[in-house]
Amino acid sequence: MRIRTSISGPKDLAFGLGGVAVLIAIWCGVTYGGLVKPLFLPPPTEVWRGITHFNELGWLFPAIWRSFLRVTVALLLVLVIGTPIGIAMGAYAPVDSALNRIMNAFKAVPPTGLIGLIILWFSVEEKAKIVFLFLGAIFYMILLVRNAVAAVPENLLVVARDIGASGGQMLRKVLLPGALPQIWEAVIVCNGIMWTYIVLAEYINSSQDQIGLGYLLQTGSRTYQSGQVYGTLILIGAIAYLSDWALRQVQRRFFAW
Repeated sequence: MRIRTSISGPKDLAFGLGGVAVLIAIWCGVTYGGLVKPLFLPPPTEVWRGITHFNELGWLFPAIWRSFLRVTVALLLVLVIGTPIGIAMGAYAPVDSALNRIMNAFKAVPPTGLIGLIILWFSVEEKAKIVFLFLGAIFYMILLVRNAVAAVPENLLVVARDIGASGGQMLRKVLLPGALPQIWEAVIVCNGIMWTYIVLAEYINSSQDQIGLGYLLQTGSRTYQSGQVYGTLILIGAIAYLSDWALRQVQRRFFAW
């Protein structure tokens, strides 16, 4: 096997499906073989029953939709607010000097520590969940965009300056086009971050009238139904993967340079 040789197309898909098949086979072996208690790791059939139970209650698709909508709204806010700040930091040294340390400090603050403040500010309304997701990703977005702009090769700016380009022209025609692929990569990263936080966000006033995947997970935990818990976790992982895949298709289509 060669080191670091890339594979693509059908071969890549075959290896990916093979990995999933091996994982499921191991899962079936340890659960149906009685090697672990169902409370700790239920068999696939129990997980499937957990998912179908939520569907029978009419909770499954509303929960998926509400969680997806919350992540989407928060991601759009992060994109609209974080991108210009990151561009300003990457393009202008004084702005970078003023904000870099602050942004890195805020990035290190765990969002879980802000739950109390978020509830204080926004009560337990829907906007509290979106604000939690927003705060969990905004500082990553700002710094990733800043790094993307700062990474544009200096020689491109030198050439633009030599032919008489103004600062605004260099920003619009050199820095932004050069940074766009990595800026979109920052969007993909922040999308993944938000899906890791969705359960915590939806624990804020977790109730049926504000249903989401976090509510399904909490319901399974309260009733000691491990199949429901694992089923919800698998759903979160699958939806996060599909949204990541969709964003990468956009990247390949529009930001492939």
